[in-house]
Amino acid sequence: MKTALNLLTAGLFLATLGTGFGQPVIITQPQSQTNIVGTTAIFWVEATNSAPLAYQWQKFVAANWSDLVTRTNATLVLTNVETSDAADYRVAVTNVDGATNSDVAHLTVVVTPRITYTVSLQHQAVDIGRNASFTVTASGTAPLSYQWRLDGQDLSGQTSNKLSFSAVQPADEGDYTVVVTNVVGSVTSEPTRLWVVPPATEFIKGNLTNQAGVRLPYFYLLPTNYTATRRYPLLFSFHGLPNDETMITTPNYGYPGYANLPATKVFASYRQQEMDPMILLWPVRRAGDAYADWTPQYLQLASDLLGRFLSEFSIDTNRVYVSGYSQGVNAAWDMIGMRPGFFAGAAIGAGWQGGTPAAAIKNMPIWALCAQDDDAGQIGNTRSFVTALRRAGGNPIYTEYVSGGHLGGIFMGVCTPAFVNWMLPQRRGVPGTAEPLVSITAPTEAAIYLTGMTNLNLAGSAAALDRNITQVAWTNFANNAKGVASGTNVWSVVNIPLVANKTNIVVVVGTTTSWAPAFGGNTTFNDTLTVVQSPIRATLTLQGTELILNWTGGGPPYRAQRATDLAAGDWTDFLPNVVPAVSLPLDGESGFYRIVGQ
Repeated sequence: MKTALNLLTAGLFLATLGTGFGQPVIITQPQSQTNIVGTTAIFWVEATNSAPLAYQWQKFVAANWSDLVTRTNATLVLTNVETSDAADYRVAVTNVDGATNSDVAHLTVVVTPRITYTVSLQHQAVDIGRNASFTVTASGTAPLSYQWRLDGQDLSGQTSNKLSFSAVQPADEGDYTVVVTNVVGSVTSEPTRLWVVPPATEFIKGNLTNQAGVRLPYFYLLPTNYTATRRYPLLFSFHGLPNDETMITTPNYGYPGYANLPATKVFASYRQQEMDPMILLWPVRRAGDAYADWTPQYLQLASDLLGRFLSEFSIDTNRVYVSGYSQGVNAAWDMIGMRPGFFAGAAIGAGWQGGTPAAAIKNMPIWALCAQDDDAGQIGNTRSFVTALRRAGGNPIYTEYVSGGHLGGIFMGVCTPAFVNWMLPQRRGVPGTAEPLVSITAPTEAAIYLTGMTNLNLAGSAAALDRNITQVAWTNFANNAKGVASGTNVWSVVNIPLVANKTNIVVVVGTTTSWAPAFGGNTTFNDTLTVVQSPIRATLTLQGTELILNWTGGGPPYRAQRATDLAAGDWTDFLPNVVPAVSLPLDGESGFYRIVGQ
């Protein structure tokens, strides 16, 4: 009996001791949580009992608990979580006496709305009275809600992923966005322009016949309230293949909503004509010449046609623009050469340059465009003529899309509001200030810079309608040296190598968006500095009682310096802002002289 009592007492004593020993006891359990994708999730546990305690975090995968390798601390940290991290988690806590599993904690990963841009959400021009639509493709944690806006204002009842128009009207024209929202947040799409344009039937057909009886057909459109008391800008546009007077007003190529008066009809859109009315003029080839070239005869007739319009209509001669796409590029190029200094701006793309040297038209403000997936000839020729213009000292803007093909690249370029907003402010003979724009401001804002230095430092600015400038790069075409500037909107370059005794064409190129997210690509724009590198060559001659210090080369401002000891290099300025030649009195002291300039 006494033995039994002692055993019972020992058991009670061991039970009492067991409150500080035995398998782990979890005091604080891991808690479920919700994280936005890309953030950091943290689970932690607090346990007690016989040390040491070991931890192994586990994830429930494929109906089983799997150990997470190296996750053996009391805290589990998951950085940059993705939707694949959403799961149940627990931790097994062990010691020498056993193991205890924690409660299960669930990680929910939510995704903010994202928009994937497709051709269903891009700029488009639509004839008045035709149907149109925009569709947004969005992803993110469901449910997603939608709200369409026109020019920043909510459209009542337009809350699905598709916005449809039945028989578009001028009031429908504008910039559309859609706000996609879920429990996490919202995202707003890039503005997408709907241009409502007049149908081809509103264009007036005419014919110009020269003295030899050769006929040039053409189409034109006047502003609705045209009056001779007001001067209007004019757009002169060359079409591509295959087109002639019988086809020019018919939709083709399977591109609904477009007529083959290319999408430059956007300049005739109802809203655009209200804001800045203009005359549109298209010379076209004669019936049967759909596959013919723009021959010299056609170009001369086109120039004569332009002259007729200038005399018969009230046109602002400082705002005459020319455009050409596909086969019309070489025609527009040569028309600029035929009328040097006449046009205020040009738009060309997806074609090839004409016979006029690039140097003859380099001062023309030009926006060029093409798609990478256009055929090899078109994209190759477009890149070639842009490079030719830049090598010649010109500053063309160039948009190159990743996709879109031949027609898509052309139509998208012309339908881009940034392009229209750039073109119309251009004035004949006046340097353009419309963005996108990159400017070289140091060492000079002039187009030509004289220097005797072997290296060049540049600085300047770049802007693209509040869009990001992704890079500013430079090229010296004299030696094909290239590099990337420091900075973007405000940029600088040091130690550009120059070729001695030669004209160096230094081109600084900024890069920004293509303004067409579904097509991708980018837009490049440049400023050019012509650097005449000529070392300073000085002479010192005695004329009577005076020394004459003269020199050539370099660039102002010049400083005359003197030293008495070449080894010490103790050069000091004694005449600032001098011009050749300088008279130096004979003072009885020997010395050395030199000129320091740019």
